[in-house]
Amino acid sequence: MSRFWIILKRDLANLLKSPVLLQFNTLLPILLTLILGFLCQGNYGEDITSYDYYGITMLLFTVISVSVSAANGFMEKSIKACNLRVIYSPIKVSYIYLSKIVATFLYTSVCFMLVIGVCKFFMGVDYGGKNFGYVLLLILLLDLLSAALGVMFCCIFKSEEVSSQILSMANNVMGILGGLFFQLDGLGKAASTISNISPVKWVLVGIMKVIYDGDLSFMIPITIIFLSVTVLLTFICKLTFRTEDYV
Repeated sequence: MSRFWIILKRDLANLLKSPVLLQFNTLLPILLTLILGFLCQGNYGEDITSYDYYGITMLLFTVISVSVSAANGFMEKSIKACNLRVIYSPIKVSYIYLSKIVATFLYTSVCFMLVIGVCKFFMGVDYGGKNFGYVLLLILLLDLLSAALGVMFCCIFKSEEVSSQILSMANNVMGILGGLFFQLDGLGKAASTISNISPVKWVLVGIMKVIYDGDLSFMIPITIIFLSVTVLLTFICKLTFRTEDYV
């Protein structure tokens, strides 16, 4: 395991060197929350403000976009060049893709904690008060799944560019269907039903129930499903990753 920690520290260092990833995972959700919250003031009633709504949804949109960050941190050209010696060292092959998943998850988790702190103290976004731990757990479960998804796409398509393009389109579709930019429930029953295919919608509904109703009924199902899917994605990485494709 000591070799795994060495690789993990190297992957974290590579992520920390990227100002683009830092800006995308911190400044982007903060600015989107600020702008959309300001433009949509008065549209969400008294119990939930526009800042409350977009403080959650724009954060979730950034969380699902972690898949692109994971793909970039796995097979981006400059990072691949730095990691060539790792591939030819006497380590388990699984350490290579597992460290990328874990490093991306840890890095983005810290970023999202920063976003939550800024939105809470400067925009008054409600993240559940005493139930904040449950809200954070749902966010981190989606974060871990997104990291595993990005690495899996790289293992399958052998290309950061192709993986990022597909994931970006998929994330936009999931975000729209999940109601992150606007609620689909007002567009009729058919649109509302279609939106339920997006896992982002499950997390959004679960978070809203925790914050405004104190309802934890979504916690166990989402935890089981997301952890199971993450394990499945990691297993697919094991089946599809070949060191020669990483060169």
